[in-house]
Amino acid sequence: MAAFLAGPYDSLPAGFAQSAAASDDLNALDAAEREQFVFHRYLLGEVAAAEQARRDRYEAAKTPDELSAYQERIRNFFFKQLGELPERTPLNARVVGTIPRDGYTVEKVIYESMPGVFVTALFYRPHGTPPFPGVLVPCGHSANGKASEPYQRICILLAKNGIAALCYDPIDQGERLQFFDEEGKPAPGNVKGHCRFGVGAILVGQNTATYRIWDGLRSMDYLASRPEVDANRLGCTGNSGGGTMTSYLMALDDRIVCAAPSCYLTTLPTVIRTINPQDAEQNIFGQLAFGMDHAEYVIARAPKPTLICCATRDFFDIHGTWETFRDAKRF
Repeated sequence: MAAFLAGPYDSLPAGFAQSAAASDDLNALDAAEREQFVFHRYLLGEVAAAEQARRDRYEAAKTPDELSAYQERIRNFFFKQLGELPERTPLNARVVGTIPRDGYTVEKVIYESMPGVFVTALFYRPHGTPPFPGVLVPCGHSANGKASEPYQRICILLAKNGIAALCYDPIDQGERLQFFDEEGKPAPGNVKGHCRFGVGAILVGQNTATYRIWDGLRSMDYLASRPEVDANRLGCTGNSGGGTMTSYLMALDDRIVCAAPSCYLTTLPTVIRTINPQDAEQNIFGQLAFGMDHAEYVIARAPKPTLICCATRDFFDIHGTWETFRDAKRF
C-alpha cells in the first residue's frame, strides 16, 4: 500500500528528485509575458460584454419605427467618429491619357479630393450609347493599387457589360506613395504605410479612415459628374481592403444604389479572436463598445440591395460573415 501512496520521487536520490520536479514546470513564457496574457483575457471579456450589449440592443428593435431609429443611431455615430469631414472643393479633374481597348476605353485621370491632395484613377468607359450605370471600385491592399490585375479584371468585366467603372489609388499605394528613404526611394507602403499614417493621426485625435472615406466620396463625386454616367444608377464594389471601403461608403453615401463588399465583412469579435485588428483605417474608434459591428454597415443602408461576397478559406472568417448576413437580412 505504501508503494501506491508514495510520490514519484520518494525513492529517488534527493538531487535527482528536485531536478525532475523542476522539469514539470511546463511554462514556456516568463512571468511578465504571462501577465500580458492576463490583460489579453480581460480584454476578450470586454469584447464579449460589448458583443452581448450590441446583441441585446439589436434584438430590441422590432417595429418599423424602432428599426429606423436603429439605423439613424448607427449613421450618426459613424459620422461623429470620423470627425468633421473636409469641405467639398473643386475636383480640378483632368484626363492625362487614354488607352483604347476592345469594347471600352481606359482614361488615366487625376483629381483633387482636397486642395493639393491628388487622387490617381482609371476610368473604364464602355463603347456604346450612354448614359451608362457607374460603379466605384476601391482597391484592396495591392502595392500597385489600381494597376493590380484583379482590379483591372473587374473593371474590364464591368465595362464590357456596359457599366462604367472608376478605380482609384488609395493613399500610399499605386501612384500615391508617401514615404521615402534617405536615398529618395519609396519606402515599403501599403499596409505599413497605412499604419504609419494611423499612428500620427491618433496622436492628434484623428482617424485615417476619415481621409480614406473622403477620397472615396470625392471619387464618387467624380464618377457621378461624368457625362457618360447615369448618376441615378451608381454602385460600389471592392475586395479585401476595398471591401472595407465599400462597406464604409455604402453605409454613408445614399447615392450608392447597390453594393457588393468582398472578403471583408465578418464580425468584429470574430476578427479579434482570430486574426486581430487590421490597418488603422479599419478600426473606427469605439465602434464595438457603441454597438456598431460589421452587420451595421449593411443595416445602415437597408433596404437597398447589398451582395455580401466571401470565401470559405479567407482569413476574414466566414462563420462571422454568416452571422452578419443573418443580422442584416432581418432588416
